Amino acid sequence: MAFDQPACHTCESTLVSRLFCFSCNALQPVPREMDFFEVLGFPVSFELESTDLEERYQELSLELHPDFYGLAPEAEKLLSETASAILNTAYKTLREPTLRAGYLLHLQATKQKLDERSLPEGFLAEMFFLQEELDELLGSGNAVDLSAMREDMQNRKKDIEADYAPLFKKHEEQPEDSGILQQLQTHLNAERYLRRLLERIPAAD
Repeated sequence: MAFDQPACHTCESTLVSRLFCFSCNALQPVPREMDFFEVLGFPVSFELESTDLEERYQELSLELHPDFYGLAPEAEKLLSETASAILNTAYKTLREPTLRAGYLLHLQATKQKLDERSLPEGFLAEMFFLQEELDELLGSGNAVDLSAMREDMQNRKKDIEADYAPLFKKHEEQPEDSGILQQLQTHLNAERYLRRLLERIPAAD
C-alpha cells in the first residue's frame, strides 16, 4: 500500500505520518489498514536512508510517548499507547535491512504464490557440511578457525543483503516478473540459514 499522505482529522493539514499531525499536534485515529512505511511517513521502497528513518522515529516517538498523555482523557491515553507500540514495531522492522526486505516482500507478494522454502542450488548440502565443521570447531575450541568461519559467514550474509536493493528496484521496473520476488524469497531463506550459523559462533574476545 503506497503512502498517500492523507489529511489530519482535526485541522486537515497533510500528514507526514498516519499516527500524528505535526501541524496541530493531534493524535490520529489508527487506520485498520496501514503499512509500516505509512507509519513513519516514507514511500514504500527498500531504499531508506538510515539517518532519515532515525530522525523521523525520534520525532514521532517524542510526540506519541504515553508519558505525555498522563492527564489526557482515557481514550487519548489508549490511543497514545497503541500508536507508540505500532511506531516501535514499524521502526524495528524498517531499520534492519533483512527485516525490511522480508516485510516489503510480504507487501508485494500478496497476489503471488511463492515457494517459501526455496534455497539456491546446492546451498542446503553446503550448510550441512558447515554445520558439521562448526560442531568440530566448537568441540576443539579452535578460536582462530572459528574467527575465520565467522568472517566468512558475515561476508556471505553481506553479499546477500547487497542484492536486496537492486532486486527490489528491478521488480519496480518489471512488476509482472514474479521470478524476481521468488529470487528475493530465496535470498531471505539463505540468509536465515547463515544467521543461524553465526548465532552459534561465540563472539570474538
